[in-house]
Amino acid sequence: MKKIQFLSIALSLFLLTATSCNKKAEETQAAGEPAQPAFDSAAARATVEESYREFEKAFNAKDSVALANCYTADAKFMAPNEKAIVGRPALQKTFHMWFSGDMPTIKLNCVEVWGSADNIISENSWTMTGKDGKVVDAGKSLEVYKREDGKWKMARDCFNSDMPLPPPPPPAPKK
Repeated sequence: MKKIQFLSIALSLFLLTATSCNKKAEETQAAGEPAQPAFDSAAARATVEESYREFEKAFNAKDSVALANCYTADAKFMAPNEKAIVGRPALQKTFHMWFSGDMPTIKLNCVEVWGSADNIISENSWTMTGKDGKVVDAGKSLEVYKREDGKWKMARDCFNSDMPLPPPPPPAPKK
């Protein structure tokens, strides 16, 4: 008897919830509010992969301006072991400093994409290769994309290496 009462209550709650959700959707459409479009993960993935090719091209050409333009004006670049770099001008300056030295090339691989009409979130893996073709670093990152001037750009970029930390330097000899 208790099972029947429990099932009756559970079924009633389910139907009440389902009905109220449908009613809310009908009220939203009736009020003239546009229905949220379904997230198209295939299109989002294509957008992210196109962005990766643009990023790789700028990075591998050591073009700090083009690389900074892959980011929104208010972007945050969150590299390991340092404070976030905020804004396109600061990013461009940082990339310019990086490129004044000997930089490896980069290759990005999309792992997963999810999001909404407002933001795309991407997980990737990356590999950096030296001039001799050997991998010098590899890791993963998460990026958040948002539209700026009609184009998807990175608003947040956070990455880290999969390589082990180098050993600490030996202690200084005592005098």
